[in-house]
Amino acid sequence: MKKQKIIAILSTLLIFTSTTVSTTTVANAENIKSSDIDLVILFDNTTIDKSVENLVTNSGGKVINEFPDLGGIEVKCSANLIPTVKSLENVHSLAPNHVINLNNEKTAEFSKSQKDLINTSDELYEKYQWDIKRVTNDGKSFNLQSGNHNVTVGIIDSGVDINHPDLINNFLGGKNLVPAGFKDDTSETGDLTDINDRLGHGTNVAGVIAANGRIKGVAPNIGFKSYRVFNKNGETNATICSSAIISAVNDGVKVINLSNGAYDLKGKCYWTDPNTRIKYNLGDDMADYSLYKRAINYAIKNGVTVVSAAGNENLDCSNKTDLTNYLNNLYANDGFHYDGLTYELPGTIKGVITVSATEKNDKLAKYSNYGKNYINVTAPGGDITNSHEITDMCLTTSIDSGYTFTQGTSFSAPKVAAVAALIACEHDDFTPKLIAKKIYKTADKLGASNYYGAGMINAYNAIK
Repeated sequence: MKKQKIIAILSTLLIFTSTTVSTTTVANAENIKSSDIDLVILFDNTTIDKSVENLVTNSGGKVINEFPDLGGIEVKCSANLIPTVKSLENVHSLAPNHVINLNNEKTAEFSKSQKDLINTSDELYEKYQWDIKRVTNDGKSFNLQSGNHNVTVGIIDSGVDINHPDLINNFLGGKNLVPAGFKDDTSETGDLTDINDRLGHGTNVAGVIAANGRIKGVAPNIGFKSYRVFNKNGETNATICSSAIISAVNDGVKVINLSNGAYDLKGKCYWTDPNTRIKYNLGDDMADYSLYKRAINYAIKNGVTVVSAAGNENLDCSNKTDLTNYLNNLYANDGFHYDGLTYELPGTIKGVITVSATEKNDKLAKYSNYGKNYINVTAPGGDITNSHEITDMCLTTSIDSGYTFTQGTSFSAPKVAAVAALIACEHDDFTPKLIAKKIYKTADKLGASNYYGAGMINAYNAIK
């Protein structure tokens, strides 16, 4: 699911060639000084100011990536260029790319006795998948609508095990957005086709949505595409994620699942250069996260339903001051300081469906984030806290063609993404707003909206 450190987003040295996608200028690594910083510059509108690019290049820096649909660029340049760039008329804000780590979630492999069960022909769905049964009325929704390949879910995550027998029939391709050498990882070559899951998280999410074999997803015949944004250490940044969102939209996906998150600041952002100890005023927001926000709005405006995990820090995300304190603790070692109010992204973006997680008994999971006017709906995420029973977690697909138990809002959100896709199969003219309305109206009421939103997702009611 979401962030152990959150999902920020770094340099994308990739070239996208779609009529509406950003074009990327790939810099020669030999010409970039090791002391140069990876900087995101956001403009006041979607027009990129070429004079800013010229300033960067004339000062010895490089333009790494352009986002003409979002009004932002990524550059490598000296930190002492920050005050000059910030003073320019069309520059809204700028910031070094925050590194984002994959979410704080639990997985548990099968015990020896359970592995014995896996090696038999017994149906794992029937034995272990209480969570899928809960949201499909014990599988009855499968008989109404199980999905098709005319509707595609875009999974923006750590990639996928493309050879997993439970996923292979619904896998429709994807892209790698992690640039060559990202975070000094020599295994990252920038190969667009390298969507091999190094972590397992993306494969876990894909199983919740579209598994069709020994286990079942909520939409066992839906098509999905995988967009890899995490390296082997679970690291990414905002420009990588923004590129993935744009790519998925232009590839024609109908639903995007984001089992990760970021933050939006309304106040002041400061950064202290670790090399010089000079403190810079970067502007009124976090430029890289604001770019991410613009990418999500781009998706919604283009008719794509965006579903987001609420996060696993047990935070009240309606308390904007507490979130600022959280953010300061999170990024203090990276030289950042924030004053003002903080909003979780993408959950607070209008039109995004934000999902909390429940335990097996339909109560809010101990780890799940919550908040008034933040949570839209809930779904099972599993929780081993009380019972210490591994089977109270959620069984899903794992890398190397295996299975694993997981828990987290990362695995509640894809259940909702799958239902959104099923609704799109039934109503190909539905906008994201209508799909969300259908989900909320047909949910099972549970309790306080700050925990459960409209209630528990119900695939059977949503497509009945």
